[in-house]
Amino acid sequence: MASEAMNNLREMINTKGLHFDEKMDILALRAMVEQMTMNMPDEPDVSFTSCTLGGIEAELSTPDKQTDDDIILYIHGGGLLSGNARSSRGYASVLAAASGFRVYSISYRLIPEHPFPAGLEDCLAAYKALLEKHPHHKIALVGESGGGNLSIALTLMLRDKGITLPASVTAYSPVTDMTGSMPSHKKYGGKTDKVVDANFENLLKTKYAPDYDAKYPYVSPIFADLTGFPPLKLVADKEETLADDSALFAEKAKVAGVDVRLQMWEGTFHAFATTGKGTPESAQVLAETIEFMREHFSK
Repeated sequence: MASEAMNNLREMINTKGLHFDEKMDILALRAMVEQMTMNMPDEPDVSFTSCTLGGIEAELSTPDKQTDDDIILYIHGGGLLSGNARSSRGYASVLAAASGFRVYSISYRLIPEHPFPAGLEDCLAAYKALLEKHPHHKIALVGESGGGNLSIALTLMLRDKGITLPASVTAYSPVTDMTGSMPSHKKYGGKTDKVVDANFENLLKTKYAPDYDAKYPYVSPIFADLTGFPPLKLVADKEETLADDSALFAEKAKVAGVDVRLQMWEGTFHAFATTGKGTPESAQVLAETIEFMREHFSK
């Protein structure tokens, strides 16, 4: 049973007008999402430094009580059409303060102005720059929703290019299928999930990757060969539109021999984990994510 704090937050999200569908006003939604994320308070014991990684605008969140030299690269969500390094500072600072790790967040290019592969190329450039900047330290990827898609696609691209892989990948409510073939898309979209519409993939196919087959693995990772993928943690709600994007992706990863941890929650909402310490459920996910990263940093 969901906590009172989760129920209240879910109700607020559902009535906020935050809705990803093919008919939405992209610029208006972008402004709404960025305002909501900007309103998340910064952790007080974290300092922020503007920087660039591979030519990509970025921000470094450094905890006052840094406990380790390994690094988190946080790839924000927002439907691939909203968000930036500054607007994602709230959750980046929560990750930094709770873990003791430095956290980089980046401003990858967004749709519709910059369709695929622009955003993914930016993530690749930033990751390669981190490897050069911190050659003796490990990197963990964390991303939610569209950022979860980019985290997984980036890892596939790194593997295919023979570049050093992240120590672990954590994806909250990632998009892994842009063809619309997952049962949960129609079952929960616009019903139990008021944020992501059942036909969201029409927006992504026409705006995100209009010149690519939706089954292209870097667009829809569910169609990828996952052999050699690093340890993976997936978190989603059982009745969100993208539930099967996590559940079925986890099944495929397990068959491929990937160390995969899947958590399916009830009574939460899409990408709830990025509310950080705001609810008992998200606080638990935060603690378990940090434990997961620490486990694989130490190997």
